[in-house]
Amino acid sequence: MFKLKNIFFVSVIAIVLTAFTGGEVVISGKVFSNKPEIARCIMLVKVVARKGNRILAVGHDLLDTTGVYKLAIHGAVPSQQTPVDIFIAGLGLDTMYVRSYNSFASNAIPLDIEIPNNYTKDANGVVICPKCNSSADILPVKYGSHRHIKRVIHNGDTTYVQIEHLIPSEMYSELHPYWYCNKCKIQF
Repeated sequence: MFKLKNIFFVSVIAIVLTAFTGGEVVISGKVFSNKPEIARCIMLVKVVARKGNRILAVGHDLLDTTGVYKLAIHGAVPSQQTPVDIFIAGLGLDTMYVRSYNSFASNAIPLDIEIPNNYTKDANGVVICPKCNSSADILPVKYGSHRHIKRVIHNGDTTYVQIEHLIPSEMYSELHPYWYCNKCKIQF
């Protein structure tokens, strides 16, 4: 009986410690594209897991030509308030949002990432943010030296309104994000 109580006590402690530390979760899969011109550039992409501003894991510095990656995340417990976010980034590629996890269903999570992103639109044809599921604060990403404010004069008052998210770069490809959510502060 005494041994059974000890085994039970040790088991409970192990479960509690795993819950607080989060254990290890592995997110793995493949980054791919159905467009041949983009598929040739897959090796320039890396997959990154973040919680808030903290980087939890990076799936290789750069991918091989097959696009396979693996993120080993240690001790991170996602929640609704601070989810674990997955991004792709790379040489000549802006950081682009892929997905959020508010909880982990298991210790091994498959996630294949297709680029370029597929965008969901609302009934008015406005793109919906994949993180907050809203179309209210979506701005188009513009590359190059575009004006990004609009001056509005009404009854003698002058105001300036942001009309796009500006990325000061002359480089552009389909690997770059098209949209920016001003609420979530992500590009997708």
